[in-house]
Amino acid sequence: MSRFDKVAKQWDAKSRRILMAKNTFDEIKKKVSLTKDMKVLDIGAGTGLLLLNFVDKVKHITGIDNSQGMLDVLKEKIANSHINNINLQYFDANEETLHKENYNLVISNMTFHHFVRPENFIKQVYDSLKINGRICIADLETEDGTFHSKENLEGVYHFGFDKKQFLNWLKQANFKNTSIKTIFEIDKDGKKFPVFLAYGEKE
Repeated sequence: MSRFDKVAKQWDAKSRRILMAKNTFDEIKKKVSLTKDMKVLDIGAGTGLLLLNFVDKVKHITGIDNSQGMLDVLKEKIANSHINNINLQYFDANEETLHKENYNLVISNMTFHHFVRPENFIKQVYDSLKINGRICIADLETEDGTFHSKENLEGVYHFGFDKKQFLNWLKQANFKNTSIKTIFEIDKDGKKFPVFLAYGEKE
């Protein structure tokens, strides 16, 4: 059982996670006009804190995660709310490959620092998007390694990212009209950890 499986049922108890997901959704809305014909992919869907904001605004959402415990919590939320336009899949981004040309929008919240080679996965995301598709990735800016406690470093491969480097990865993957900006600060144990939103378009 992974660390995320163990904490899944208590994940939503921390208000900062809910606040950040809502803030990320609001920032995505500023970049992307959501329409009822859109197919969305949420990478690292977790308990659905970001994904559930899209339910009544798009056609269909696929949520992927490599924590079955997280997916089970989200599955229960979906059932309790009688939501019928979400599909959940167990998916290991370090091992598996996304379907090609399948989505109009790919989103992710605080997941890419868990990928061994995020720059390679960004290229997969590009291939998974339809023409005119968009990518919106929120994650930590470079931090000193204290965001995660020592006992929670399992599966953490990056202590955040340099914004210029992450933006360059988008460009190398052939995304156009790219941008990246700080959208939020996580207040944790008296320290502030900036979070960015990276954006790009597939022409």
